[in-house]
Amino acid sequence: MIYCVDTSSLIAAWQERYPIENFPKFWDRVDGLIDEKRLVSPVEVFLETKKRSDELHGWLKARKADLFFELDDAVQTEVANVLARFPRLVGEKKLNTSADPFVIALALVRGVPVVTEEKLTGSDRKPHIPDVCAAFGVECKNLLDMIRSEKWVVG
Repeated sequence: MIYCVDTSSLIAAWQERYPIENFPKFWDRVDGLIDEKRLVSPVEVFLETKKRSDELHGWLKARKADLFFELDDAVQTEVANVLARFPRLVGEKKLNTSADPFVIALALVRGVPVVTEEKLTGSDRKPHIPDVCAAFGVECKNLLDMIRSEKWVVG
C-alpha cells in the first residue's frame, strides 16, 4: 500500500510519539517506505515542517527527492476542487501555509489513503482532513493505523 502523509503525522511521530533517538527502528521503517516509493507527500508538507521542527525538516531534506512531489496539473485541479467544495479547510490566516488541500489532492490523484493525526469534526464550518477525505471517498488513517497495516513491530 502507498500512503500520502500529512504534516500532522510527521510532527506527531517526530516530536511526541516516536522520537528518533528513542525509536530509530521506526524511522528506519519510514525510510523503507520512502525508498520503496510507498510514502508520498506534496512539497507543501516539506515547507510546512520547516516552520515546525528544524530537526525533522533536516531529516526530511535528505529524503526530499523520493518523498515529496511538486504540483502537477492533475493535483492542482484537485486542489481547486477541494477548496471549491470546502473553502474553510484553510482559514484565512493559514491560506499561504496550509498543506491540507494539497495532501488530499495528491491522495485523490494517486488513489491512496491519507495518513493524518487530525480528527473528524463533522462540520463544514471547520472541516479537517478526515472530513474532506470522507466527502471525496478518500480513506484516512492515522500513524497507528499505518503501523498496523504494515504489521510493524518496532521498539
